[in-house]
Amino acid sequence: MIIRRTLTGLFLLSLLAAAPGCAPRYTAPFADVNGVTFRFHAPAAHEVAIAGSFNRWDQARDRLSGPDKDGWWSITLPLGEGRHEYLFVMDNRDWVLDPLAVATADDGFDNRNSVFYLED
Repeated sequence: MIIRRTLTGLFLLSLLAAAPGCAPRYTAPFADVNGVTFRFHAPAAHEVAIAGSFNRWDQARDRLSGPDKDGWWSITLPLGEGRHEYLFVMDNRDWVLDPLAVATADDGFDNRNSVFYLED
């Protein structure tokens, strides 16, 4: 399954999220002109990173910013087209699936990785 996000779709989602009385809603990773944005809810974490096929599973390379007032961490990465597997790393020890990911894949070691597909 290829996930395709368009700027029009993102605009409509942002309008829905900004509607009066609606709390901000976070979605699966999404692509826009700035790159792919990943978000992770971990209010108790001291730091969160993302490790994946795009950074050679280096848990020290891509640290998320946050948390915001609601406990969300985020990062935007300039990823190329294709299939990207990843996990979030909390406090340098806990490797966690993205609960917002729409796909997962077997990692070959009896665990799962989150998957994001990017198509131009």
